[in-house]
Amino acid sequence: MKILLVTPRNPQSFWTYDEILPTLGRRCIFPNLSMPTLAGLTGPDHEVMLCDENVEAVDFETEADLVGITGYIIHRERIHELADEFRARGRVVVVGGPFASLCPEELKGRCDTVFVGEAEETWPRFLRDFEAGCAQDLYEAGELPDLSSAPMPRFDLLDVGKYHALTLQFARGCPFTCEFCDIIVMYGRRPRAKRVEQLMDEVRECHRLGATQVFIVDDNFIGDKKRAKALLRELASWGKARGYPLDFNTEVSLDVAADAELLELLREAHFTTIFVGIETPRIESLKETKKYQNTRGDLLTSVKRIQSYGIQVQAGMIVGFDHDDEHIFSEQLRFIQEARIPVSMTGLLQALPKTPLYERVREEGRLLEESGGDQFVLSNIAPAGMSRIELYRGYRWLVEQLYDFRHYRRRTLDFLLSRGEQVHTGLNLRRGDLPRLARILWATLLGDGPRRAAFTLALLAETALRRPSVIKEAVSFAIVHRAFHAYVERLGEELDRAIRELETQAPEAIP
Repeated sequence: MKILLVTPRNPQSFWTYDEILPTLGRRCIFPNLSMPTLAGLTGPDHEVMLCDENVEAVDFETEADLVGITGYIIHRERIHELADEFRARGRVVVVGGPFASLCPEELKGRCDTVFVGEAEETWPRFLRDFEAGCAQDLYEAGELPDLSSAPMPRFDLLDVGKYHALTLQFARGCPFTCEFCDIIVMYGRRPRAKRVEQLMDEVRECHRLGATQVFIVDDNFIGDKKRAKALLRELASWGKARGYPLDFNTEVSLDVAADAELLELLREAHFTTIFVGIETPRIESLKETKKYQNTRGDLLTSVKRIQSYGIQVQAGMIVGFDHDDEHIFSEQLRFIQEARIPVSMTGLLQALPKTPLYERVREEGRLLEESGGDQFVLSNIAPAGMSRIELYRGYRWLVEQLYDFRHYRRRTLDFLLSRGEQVHTGLNLRRGDLPRLARILWATLLGDGPRRAAFTLALLAETALRRPSVIKEAVSFAIVHRAFHAYVERLGEELDRAIRELETQAPEAIP
C-alpha cells in the first residue's frame, strides 16, 4: 500500500517561534515524532510518505491507499479540515494521537478509523485488518506497550534541514499526579523506557543525518532516574569522544535539583537546556494541583542549583489556579526575574479532557465549554479567586512584563553571567553557525527598529565585557526575545478581544 502520514500545522504559541524561523533558516523548530515512529512500525512491504504541514503544503491529490493524521487538542479544527478534504477525494482516513485518545467521540463519523492510546500494537494489527478488508472503526490499546522492542523511527523520511532540532523519545509515563496533566492519563504513572543502546542507535542516526540539536521529548526524562542516569553516561561518553557534536535538551521535574549526580551527568552529556514545570511560586496552588514534588524545597534555590551546572532552565508557568488571586501576577513576575529564567512559557490553566482537573471543575459547574456557548475561551475554567476579566487582564499584564525589553535583558544577563560552565567551554561554533549568527545580528540590529537594536547592543556589549565566552548564547537569546515579543503582542490582541466581549455581558451572565 501507499500510506501518507500527515502532521497538521501548529497554531502559534510560545513553542513555535514563528517570528524567527526565517532568520534561523528553518521552517519548524522540531518535528512531531509520532509520524516517523508510525513509519517505523510499518512493514517494508508498504510505501510510507510523510507530510508535515509545518514545513510543506499538503497535497490533497497525493495518491495514497491510506491517510493517517495525528495531532494534539490544539490541532482539533485542522484535523477535522484535513480529514474532510481527504475523505472528499475518496481516501481512507485514520486519526490517532493525543486528540484522538482524549476525545475519540469528536472524531466519530469524521474519519474511517480512530486510534486510542499508543500505536505499537494497534497500528500493525490495523494494517493487517485493512489489507484483509475487515478494518474496525476503533482501535484501542490494551496494555501499555513495552518500548524495549520498538523499531527505530524513520528519521530518514524527514527533511532534516527544515528543522532546528530533531526529536527522540526514551521513555513514556510519569510517576507524579499533577491534577491538570494528561500524561499520566495517556501513558500511565510507571515510566517505560527503551534500552539504552536502542536510544543510542537513534542518537547516532540523527547525527548521521546532520542534526546538531536533539530534543528528547519525554514528558519527564527523569521519571525513572536509574535508567536516565544509565543513558546519560552513554551519551556523555559518546559526546566526549566526538567533541560534543550534539546539544541536547529535554523536560524534567524540579526534583532534578536534589540529585547532584544527575545534574552532573546532564552536564557531562551536554544537556544545555531543560524545560521544568514550575507552574507557580505559590505553595498553596502547588498543593491544590497535587504538584507536591515542587513543594519539597525552595523553588529559587532549586532553579539556581540547576543553573550552576551550566544548564538553562526554561519554565512552564500557569496562572488561574483556585488559590490564585489578583496578586499572583506580580508574584509570578518577581519569581521569574529572581530565578534568572530568560524563557518562561506562561499560560492560563486549562482543564484537558479525562484529567482529574477536568472532572473536578465539571462537577463544580465551572467548566466553561459546557456552560452555555462561550464564543472565546482562553481558559475553560471559571476561576475561583478572581473574575475572568481580572484573570485575563492580569495575564495580559504578566506576559507583557515578562517580555518587556528591560525585564528580559536583566534576567538574561543575570543568567548568562552567573551560569556555571557547560561541559563544552568556549564559543562552540559549528558548521553553519556563522551565517546564522550573521542573519540574527542583522535582524536584531538593523531589521526591527531602534528599540530592538539598542536592546541587542546592550545585551551583547555587557556579555562581551563581562563574560565573552557566552556571547553565542547572548546572540541566541536576542533573537528568541524577538519571537516571544511578537507572540505576546498577538496574544495581547486576543486577550483584549476576550475582555471586551466579557465587558459587554451582564455581571451575572459571566461564569
